[in-house]
Amino acid sequence: MNSNNDISLDATFFKGDYVELEPVSMSGFEDFYEYSQREELYEHLEFSPFKSIDEARQYLRKLMQRSSSPDAQYWFIKLVESKKVVGSIGLHSLQSHQASAEIGYGVSPDYWGRGIFSTACRMLIDYVFNDLELHRIVARTARANSASIKGLEKLRFKYEGTMRDYYRSQDGRWFDAVLMARLNTD
Repeated sequence: MNSNNDISLDATFFKGDYVELEPVSMSGFEDFYEYSQREELYEHLEFSPFKSIDEARQYLRKLMQRSSSPDAQYWFIKLVESKKVVGSIGLHSLQSHQASAEIGYGVSPDYWGRGIFSTACRMLIDYVFNDLELHRIVARTARANSASIKGLEKLRFKYEGTMRDYYRSQDGRWFDAVLMARLNTD
């Protein structure tokens, strides 16, 4: 295990055969805005689609700002051949003492079921366990989001519990989250 108690995330680039991860920036905004307007993307999220281009731009700037801190980093998921941004993935809530970080993600509905999430997530799992030498990756997803849960299970994340009424939708409804995690020993 990494003996340095000051582990931090940085703007590393990752490139695979099919997808690459590039730190979020305004250069991918058009593609980001295109998929972030889709209703289906928000089916299991507590947020609503962006109401305006300015709202989307403000959210992307917030992700970029968070990425400037040592305990969070967000990446665009890009297709290698076309360079099209089809999603985002991030690590946040880095806890050096617990050697843990949380992963968050979203993929354009146009690209669901194509292995993009699992490919991007494998890149980050390798980074977290081999480069950062962390012990644990945590993921939270809506209890009703069976596709996300199955995807995490295929990546050897284990169910740890249900967080009752964890998320609150824009219309005030509460819904449960599932907490899953993977250890470097799994």
